Amino acid sequence: MRIVALIENTSASEKLRVEHGISLYVENAGIRYLIDTGASDKILYNAKRLGINLSSVAAVMISHNSYTHTGGLDDIYKRNKEVRIYAKKACLNDYFLKQSFISVHMNKFGYLYEEHPENFILYNKFQQIDTGFFAMSNEHPDTSFYCEDKKLYMKKDGKAVRDDFEHESFYVIFPENDRTGGLVVISCCSLCGITNILKTVRRRFPASPILSVIGGFHLMGSTTKKLSCSVDHVEKTVNEIMTIDTGTIYTCHCTGLTGYGIMKQKLGDRLQYLQTGEELIF
Repeated sequence: MRIVALIENTSASEKLRVEHGISLYVENAGIRYLIDTGASDKILYNAKRLGINLSSVAAVMISHNSYTHTGGLDDIYKRNKEVRIYAKKACLNDYFLKQSFISVHMNKFGYLYEEHPENFILYNKFQQIDTGFFAMSNEHPDTSFYCEDKKLYMKKDGKAVRDDFEHESFYVIFPENDRTGGLVVISCCSLCGITNILKTVRRRFPASPILSVIGGFHLMGSTTKKLSCSVDHVEKTVNEIMTIDTGTIYTCHCTGLTGYGIMKQKLGDRLQYLQTGEELIF
């Protein structure tokens, strides 16, 4: 299995573009996928520089309804009008970011669903993408590990309420579809808490070792050097991660550099930062 960070907030090369967004290119058992599409069409430029043909992607997974994850979806569709698009049904609800007196709506792909519903596979909690590839939802009830970002809202019964993160998916992939060799967890924002997500995976696949964990942990504030949560929340998350057996953890995007630095102090080499253009092989 091959995973390439097509875009995130930082880059391993000055020749690649960056943005506050994430897109991961995945090859597994001869099939090509995208998990999220960044915040804009910059993924097209990076894919070309990296020699990745996005028109050959069989399926796109949308981890949750946020413009930083769906901005390039329309461009992918224009290049491959047969592409399958997977998302939770809850993604079609109205989500927005509250900034002072301004609300920024997050739903940037609802119109694409309305125009081309035949391309979409919408699910409630769990969806098998391919033989060794699963989209999942958090099943662990400890909300104290949920994202503390107070800017995230949704519309419910005509009123603005705090986002409940029901629209979030994460992914479990068995490299080369081999169940005996372990699994890789990809969670692009971990709004429901990365420790809850890992405990959900352990419950669902108790016999499979977690080879690696990849994604963002939504600790970042308005810049990569600020937090959207308390330091206590980061430390509590790290302490809980240390009780869960995993291979190397590759974080990026909404973790932010300050959050990464706090986690790195305790996790050491077990935690690495995954930059735009970098590649992982399992």
